[in-house]
Amino acid sequence: MNKFKTSLYLRLSKEDERVGESESIINQKIMLTDFVNSKEELELVSVKVDDGYSGSDFERPAFKELMEDIKSRKINCIVVKDFSRFGRDFIEVGRYLEEIFPFMNVRFISVNDNYDSFKNNDRVDNLLIPFKNLINDSYLRDISLKIRSSLDVKRSKGDFIGSFVTYGYLKDPKNANKIIVDDVASKVVKEIFKYRLDGLSADKIAKKLNENGILTPMDYKKSIGLNFSTSFKKNVKCKWTAKAIFRILENPIYIGVLEQKKYTTPNYKIKKATIVPKGKRIISENNHEAIISKEMFYNVQNLMLRDTRIAPNKDKVYLLSGIVNCGECGSNLVRKNNSTKDKPYIYYVCNNAKNKKGCIGASIKENILEDIIFQSLKLHISNIVEVNKILNIVDIVPYTKKEIQKIEEQINLKKKELLKYRNIKLKLYEDLKSSVLTEQEYKDFINIYTKRIQELEKIIYKCKEQIENLANKNEYTQLWIQYFNEYKNIQSLNRELIVNLVDEIKVYKDKRVEIHFKYENEYKSLISYLENIGQLEVACNG
Repeated sequence: MNKFKTSLYLRLSKEDERVGESESIINQKIMLTDFVNSKEELELVSVKVDDGYSGSDFERPAFKELMEDIKSRKINCIVVKDFSRFGRDFIEVGRYLEEIFPFMNVRFISVNDNYDSFKNNDRVDNLLIPFKNLINDSYLRDISLKIRSSLDVKRSKGDFIGSFVTYGYLKDPKNANKIIVDDVASKVVKEIFKYRLDGLSADKIAKKLNENGILTPMDYKKSIGLNFSTSFKKNVKCKWTAKAIFRILENPIYIGVLEQKKYTTPNYKIKKATIVPKGKRIISENNHEAIISKEMFYNVQNLMLRDTRIAPNKDKVYLLSGIVNCGECGSNLVRKNNSTKDKPYIYYVCNNAKNKKGCIGASIKENILEDIIFQSLKLHISNIVEVNKILNIVDIVPYTKKEIQKIEEQINLKKKELLKYRNIKLKLYEDLKSSVLTEQEYKDFINIYTKRIQELEKIIYKCKEQIENLANKNEYTQLWIQYFNEYKNIQSLNRELIVNLVDEIKVYKDKRVEIHFKYENEYKSLISYLENIGQLEVACNG
């Protein structure tokens, strides 16, 4: 008798492990080996095992080996415990059973399903097999949906779901779903943000880190024992790049915001990941300890939106790059150097006027502008320091209550607006069914109102955050005042000082300079309150 050269195929996924011992690789092997030994026409040649692989596709290493053995005629019979061990994709399993294996003259046996391709040919089996495969496919879909839902619930609670944490953080040894600051890497992150505020470009920051021998995120993770790999690596030893710097500078994780579900797959069958739009990602505010202050983070974001190109042969941007605008047309003022050996002459001029684009033009000498800014900053900081002294002796509870009341009124207005848009969104479906709207119009309106709803939800969230800050007495000892307090002894201008304290500088044709400081609204609100209770006047008279 010519015996069938038989291979056992065993598979177990992480989902299957939850079912129990009956699905284990060991039990599958014992059962199938006993089965083959009981059949005289079967000769056991090999055992192929895919441990930890899903049945949703056939990109499994042991399965590929199995197919190579079939092509090279090493085996001509496959034995599995049941159809689900072979695969859970209804269409693909059917294709192998009905097309590929018959064409290659391969015998297929599924023990628990009592199926043998060389014996089962009646109509009942022809109907039963696809039905069982369809059940297996449905099982896979249900498992996939449950896992996705479970992970989303965890993400919504602020649990970290991922194999590796962003550079600067580590998984908490006590709870793998929480993250903690990495003392070593966090120092590098702080340096990167400070370098950017000091005026260094991303390229210059990367160069500086490479020169100082700072390990890249990938190499650092490997150095502390993490089995980390990424598609960004190209060389044996990684180098810091501008892209790596930008990824750090733009990541809100460093201010305590955990943004998850950035990528997803369309369904359980398609494994190619797609980017999730920002509005649909799962975001947890104040989720973990911040490495960078919110002020520094948002200052850096604003800088990156401005024109802050570095001049040739310079390591840093100029002191006022991206900060000074024309008061007449809003264009950037560009720095020009018309100096001679005997007579230095550096000035700022409107970019539109310089390029003859219709602006009447604003210009000012660099040293005059810098002196105006320096004197204005000193005065503004002095005023804020004085306000801070007054606040230490004045009860600001009434002011706090008044501010909270204003914000609560704004929240109520936004909630009404939110409810209106949600109701409109619900009615859109009725209009579609009633043929008032076409399908394309329905989709367009859904996108418009979804975006508005998301914007309103963000505003409401920020307002609630403001109330929380105001209600917290320690928080409301005016963090922004402390921010200015740090610079009360300034002796000269520097890039960090200007970026942190100045929002915008406008220069007009008549040489008038208008400086907008950070937190102007908060400052004016406090001044108004102190004037109303007479404390500002008393302080001035004193």
